[in-house]
Amino acid sequence: MANTRGVFTLKTVRRKKLLNQWVPLDEVWVAPSPSSAPERYTDNLPSPNTGYFGGGAPGPSSTMDKVTYSSDTTAAVPGANLSAARYSLAATGNSTAGYFGGGFPGPFSTMDKVTYASDTTAAVPGANLTVARYVLAATGNSTAGYFGGGYTSTNVSTMDKVTYASDTTAAVPGANLSVARRFLAATGNSTHGYFGGGYVAAYSSLIDKVTYSSDTTAAVPGANLSVARGGLAAAGNSNAGYFGGGVPGPRSTMDKITYSTDTTAAVPGANLSVARDGIAATGNSTAGYFGGGPGPFSTMDKVTYASDTTAAVPGANLTVARYRLAASSARANGLPQPLPETPTPQTVTSLVPTPNTGYFSSGFSPSVPGRTSSTDKIDYSTDTVSPLPSTNLSVEKSARASTGNSTAGYFGGGTPGPISTMDKITYSTDTAVAVPGANLILPTFPGGPASLDGWRYNLAAVGNSTDGYFGGGVGFVPGDYSHVEKLTYSSETPTAVPGAFLSVGRHSLAATGNSTHGYFGGGSPGPRSTMDKVTYVSDTTAAVPGAFLTFQQVPSPTGRFGLSATGNSTAGYFGGGSGNSPTTVVEKLVYSSDTTSRIPGANLIVARFQNAATGNSSFGYFSGGLSISSIDKTDYSNDTTALIPGSNLSINRNAHSASSARANGLPETIASPAPVYV
Repeated sequence: MANTRGVFTLKTVRRKKLLNQWVPLDEVWVAPSPSSAPERYTDNLPSPNTGYFGGGAPGPSSTMDKVTYSSDTTAAVPGANLSAARYSLAATGNSTAGYFGGGFPGPFSTMDKVTYASDTTAAVPGANLTVARYVLAATGNSTAGYFGGGYTSTNVSTMDKVTYASDTTAAVPGANLSVARRFLAATGNSTHGYFGGGYVAAYSSLIDKVTYSSDTTAAVPGANLSVARGGLAAAGNSNAGYFGGGVPGPRSTMDKITYSTDTTAAVPGANLSVARDGIAATGNSTAGYFGGGPGPFSTMDKVTYASDTTAAVPGANLTVARYRLAASSARANGLPQPLPETPTPQTVTSLVPTPNTGYFSSGFSPSVPGRTSSTDKIDYSTDTVSPLPSTNLSVEKSARASTGNSTAGYFGGGTPGPISTMDKITYSTDTAVAVPGANLILPTFPGGPASLDGWRYNLAAVGNSTDGYFGGGVGFVPGDYSHVEKLTYSSETPTAVPGAFLSVGRHSLAATGNSTHGYFGGGSPGPRSTMDKVTYVSDTTAAVPGAFLTFQQVPSPTGRFGLSATGNSTAGYFGGGSGNSPTTVVEKLVYSSDTTSRIPGANLIVARFQNAATGNSSFGYFSGGLSISSIDKTDYSNDTTALIPGSNLSINRNAHSASSARANGLPETIASPAPVYV
């Protein structure tokens, strides 16, 4: 058990947790822990999202500044000041500590270790460089840091390896630089380090690549800098390194080395905001921070890796202007971040609202001209309509039928053809796709070509949360169909329901319903007033004379065809259509009594034929018709209808169809299984 005696401050508790020295929760209790849920994370907390800039000239300086990446702000952390003031040093580190080595005057071999969790620095003599030197460079991975090159009384190629676990340093001659040089820079990822530029007898563009697994170094000419320079700085993530600034110049140049190909290219958009040398750089997985420079400068530039762009971030400027400093970070060089232990998902039921929208699609338009696959979406909360190309259906047809559940609408059949095609509009993504497995299959014709199976148009559809029912219509074979087929949404497959045949074959009918029953009304030839009721639980259909449409036109009582219908959980509304001419009539079918009556107050404002309808639990929307783009809105609470001003369909359309997540008594909220992690 961890020794936590004498711990009385939250700062100390956090420090011990970061160092894996805090007692686990389960060890606090003699009996099993009474905590309501197990710990979600291990003691491997995320590493600090910060960078440390230390030392520098003029001075020399021991100052340590801490850059907080999330806010792009910098503050001095005096407790982390270097143990000896110096400049022209180098730094790297892992996810818990940074190592600052070498420097001038001296030269120094000193290695200081900055512990990020406590913002404290201490000299670690066992990790001192094997050769005292300055103007060197450093990079590394999560286990070791590599300090290479520099100057004593001459240029050196020496590579020292600092093993973090033991805080010890040893020379690794096989990793020595290919050419002795000073004023270079370094960065890398988890497998390789890249040492670039510097001064030999002249400024160099050379890039050396250190392979950590073998402690060997080789020059990679394809990765050479775009221009020879020294006094530059470098930072990067797991994919690429960025080398910025330098002399002669000074320069603002930024080169990007892509690790996967070992190639380098200048990225002018990432050039430093001010040309300078003697800078330091570090960063995290998304951005590099380049600070300081002769002047002296306190300027901090931020390189955003995703866009290869650079901008000055004044809030992150160094607290003291200086140059020839060094920098390290817990998230630089593609260092891995501690991951939480895999949580255990538990499924709970939560209620989420269904989309409060409707979709009007396909049809015939004299303004296109001809048949269309286009879709308009209406937002019920604002009564605004807009075209939605992403939901255009797969083929340009008219006289389709549509229905759906709380997540998707299904549009089947149509003409010319006729066709059996079924398209699906997914409400959450506003996308449409053809679903061939859901294509209509009825009627079938014994002895006839299989290619005709399911081909029909001027049919109608209704359904509940689990199934849709497509009935009636007309096709290639003479006569009007009474067939009804059932589309199961979960499998997107159709099946014949022999017990659900309509009482009389007809086309150009309309359908609506609630969660238990569907009603198919009107149609042609006739025109007809017939109302058939489908009972979903038994998949049976029967005519309900009390619900027959009551519409009358002279010279004799008739039904109507080319109408549309929608409704909520208690009543359905059948509007428009024609007996002898387009009409405004709306009839209300009360489900509890299976009776229908005319509702003059709910009559449409515009006479419509071959219109479409859908809605939610409060309102029904009747759209389009012959050469019409307007929409009428019926208020179920008071059985009145009004035209929606300014919210027309994008084109005049008739013989179109509609669907909605809230029509036909569908729920306005649904249970959504969601993973909860404990």
